[in-house]
Amino acid sequence: MDFAIQLYSVRQELETDGFPAILKKLSAIGYTGVEFAGCGGLSAPEMKALLEENKLRPVGAHIGLSRLEEALDEELTYHKTLGTTTITVPAAPFANAEEIATTAARLNALAPKITSAGFRFAYHNHGIEFERDDGALRIERMMEAAPEVEIQLDVFWASKKGCDCGEFVRRHAPRVTSLHIKQMDKTGECVDLGDGVLDFKTLIETARQSGVLEFIHEQETFAGDPFECLAKGFSHIQQ
Repeated sequence: MDFAIQLYSVRQELETDGFPAILKKLSAIGYTGVEFAGCGGLSAPEMKALLEENKLRPVGAHIGLSRLEEALDEELTYHKTLGTTTITVPAAPFANAEEIATTAARLNALAPKITSAGFRFAYHNHGIEFERDDGALRIERMMEAAPEVEIQLDVFWASKKGCDCGEFVRRHAPRVTSLHIKQMDKTGECVDLGDGVLDFKTLIETARQSGVLEFIHEQETFAGDPFECLAKGFSHIQQ
């Protein structure tokens, strides 16, 4: 399967070794796409050349909500050059009904500008979005208030809050358009893809049937060499 990687996973390696070396290593493992969490100061033409050299698709970019509000044209121009598919907000205030309403309003203001420029526009969850107020999931309240915003479901964080991710994907198809594939062990820690408790084989099949477009690996911590762990995880997900 096509499998991308969120570059936040190798943020320290990118800082020390740079994009040319790291993208080459990720391509050699077998990843077919990348999702950005910053671009290391490289110009758009420089980054585009590196992607093409390593046969990597720019499947998305995580860009903060405030950054999008302050420098939208700059970000869209940069990612238009790369051919990035989706602009995703990686987090926003979600602690109560007032914050959810404000976040939804901010997303609604950005959505037509981003989609009219040819991008998909999504929101990425952590754990707070899967808490409940008066019985209702906060993420679903936001989805109702911001109907043009797609969802990138981070399976690790949602599962940690007790969400049945397969059921959530089915219920909200085709609104959920990408998954962050991140493994969890029985203690709730992030581990290599093959070493945890989450059943990705079943979830990925459900997600495909529900119209999910992208599957993106993210790993926050590594027990050993990051690239050895990523290679092991990539092999596991392809089985």
